Amino acid sequence: MARRRRSFSVRRFRKPGWLFLLLGIGIGVTGVMLWQMYAHRGDGRSGLTNLFTSLSRPAEKPVKKEAEPAKPPKPKFDFYTILPETETVLPERRSKTKPAKAKLEEGVSYILQAGSFAGFEEADNMKARLALTGLVAHIQKVIIEGKGEYHRVRLGPFENIDKLDTTAVQLQKMGIKALRLKVKKGEMG
Repeated sequence: MARRRRSFSVRRFRKPGWLFLLLGIGIGVTGVMLWQMYAHRGDGRSGLTNLFTSLSRPAEKPVKKEAEPAKPPKPKFDFYTILPETETVLPERRSKTKPAKAKLEEGVSYILQAGSFAGFEEADNMKARLALTGLVAHIQKVIIEGKGEYHRVRLGPFENIDKLDTTAVQLQKMGIKALRLKVKKGEMG
């Protein structure tokens, strides 16, 4: 009897077409995300964020702008020219004895700056430390160009320099060297 030999043919596994479609879409989305991240690497936003925000915004139509008159350029403010107009740093007291009576100046107040900190928590800790000794301080937030946001811890305003010096001595006993400032009354922050 002749045996019939079965020949096993290698079956080819056929992959469905939808698998290739999904693979192509995945590669395309990945490529777009990588391009968005590369193109907008300085924005601080990810590729998907840019993609979705651009899709959600309505298409902007180009608007013809009429020629506007040229605006004068904004004046560039310089720290060293503005500060003397509003705040003046007073020199340190020379003598350790009781200061002599100073003449009263009209339109100015005096402030002690106990510190300036980049973080609000540090400024708040300084304010709390001063409050424990009975001194009332406030925190003033300022933005310094090129350096960022700072928080100043200030005491005052004091109407005369004698009260300023008394408080400065009290701070010095606590180990805090305060900056003595003369401020125009309308410019205090």
